[in-house]
Amino acid sequence: MQIARLWRAHVCAGCPPEARELQIAGTDAPILDAEITACISAYLTQTLTVDARIERRLREVCDALQHAHPDLEPSAAAYCARLGQLVSAVLTETGAGRA
Repeated sequence: MQIARLWRAHVCAGCPPEARELQIAGTDAPILDAEITACISAYLTQTLTVDARIERRLREVCDALQHAHPDLEPSAAAYCARLGQLVSAVLTETGAGRA
């Protein structure tokens, strides 16, 4: 499963120090990371259904990551790209990415 692979890679890589001061979708990167990690973990263990509220939040995060600052440090840019791929994969797999 692509999401499981992306999620493991994201968790292993962690949030780099250069990204810790970033605001993504109105949330500090480490807090957002914990939010998304918990959401993906629950989704993968089938204890969470992506409802309209969760879909809106994932879309908000995905949109914010697509517009991340172009002048980010390479490690912060890689973090944003990795997180964006993960969120996008969940939206696509759940069918929410088709709307």
